Amino acid sequence: MSSACLPENFRKLGLRQRQDELRDSCHPPPEEWEAVSPGADLDELSDIMVEGAIGSVPVPLGIATGFLIDGQRLDLPMAVEEPSVIAAATYAAGILRRGGGLSTWAHEPVMTVQVFLEDASAAGEKRVRDSEARIGALADRAQPKMKERGGGFRGLELRRLPHSGILVVDIRIDVREAMGANALNTAAETVRPELESLSGGRAVMSILSNAARQRRAGARFSLPLSGLSALGPRGMGGAELARRIVLASRIAAEDEQRAITHNKGIMNGISALVLATMNDTRAVEAAAHAWAARSGRYQPLSAYTLRGAAEESPEGQTLEGAIELPLAVGSLGGSVGFHPASRFALRVLGFPDAGRLARIAAALGLAQNFAAVLAMVTGGIQRGHMRYHAARLAYQAGARGEEIRRVAEAVAETGRYSREEAAGILERLRKGGSG
Repeated sequence: MSSACLPENFRKLGLRQRQDELRDSCHPPPEEWEAVSPGADLDELSDIMVEGAIGSVPVPLGIATGFLIDGQRLDLPMAVEEPSVIAAATYAAGILRRGGGLSTWAHEPVMTVQVFLEDASAAGEKRVRDSEARIGALADRAQPKMKERGGGFRGLELRRLPHSGILVVDIRIDVREAMGANALNTAAETVRPELESLSGGRAVMSILSNAARQRRAGARFSLPLSGLSALGPRGMGGAELARRIVLASRIAAEDEQRAITHNKGIMNGISALVLATMNDTRAVEAAAHAWAARSGRYQPLSAYTLRGAAEESPEGQTLEGAIELPLAVGSLGGSVGFHPASRFALRVLGFPDAGRLARIAAALGLAQNFAAVLAMVTGGIQRGHMRYHAARLAYQAGARGEEIRRVAEAVAETGRYSREEAAGILERLRKGGSG
């Protein structure tokens, strides 16, 4: 089966012409085309947002309910394709709410822009260092509204790359409510000529860094072991369940392969919220994984510990969970607030500022991770996941409406998760209904 062969000038064609070319080349069935091109308004919006647009990919959007974050009850919009993610988040929210919920924190929204200078002399490096105030004023003039909102230049650092000898100028800028990419890159290009003049070198690149190490957020919870007692299988009390969660945390800290999957579970929640608000999922994920590897070994982003004296009363102890990671998210700018779906997601959240959004994301990541670890240490994650997969099998077998739920439940009861099993159950259901 050959792939599409589109004309070289495809990107220069009008939207309707691009759509016609693609349909003529790929011959998609109606249900596929209707999925990527649901209507003229969304098609036009996609055409504004990306080059070569032909439509959009509707990602399922759901709501994880019942979070208690910093004393405020919240429901969180999540855009994700994996069936059990939102269910797990809601489940964890209910458990943690009974223990007092999650508390959060966030640093100021300071980002870094980098200018890389080659052939800069030692004397030139000193001139740059001595001209910090001048460089900062130039950066602020590039983005006057950010300065008016309380943001702007926050300092610079210089360092030499050990092998190439490149002089790196790291300029810190407070971007306030924005994620900040456009503002940062504008500032970098504004100060670039001045840095070249001062250093006597040539700029190779001037670009923001997505590492966002100064723009971190975190969350924590404290859960009495008595609140865990009913969550495990028969015979597993709260103390044993908590011990297993802590041990799972230590395993992730020792084994990099486990740490990767541990952190993927965290990002299940964070990326879904970031996408729902139309923030930059790739930047957030890259920063998170770089932070996890900052020691030279890849480590988990969350950790679990026990607090209290076990010898006095194991059930009187508390399970402590905590997370920390860079979270460069904005509440305006770029696609945030521009796309109507992002405005809807922010509305559900009560239109938080950038710092609050980062704190909510951290809380969601920790809750998502807690749900996953809890499932793993109490019998495995697959049973719950496959129950949600059963609904997909029912749909693929032809079930519609109320049939989907009934077929999915029957498939889960048999434990045989296949399209053939779902088709057989659907056939029997319809024959029974017609009789």
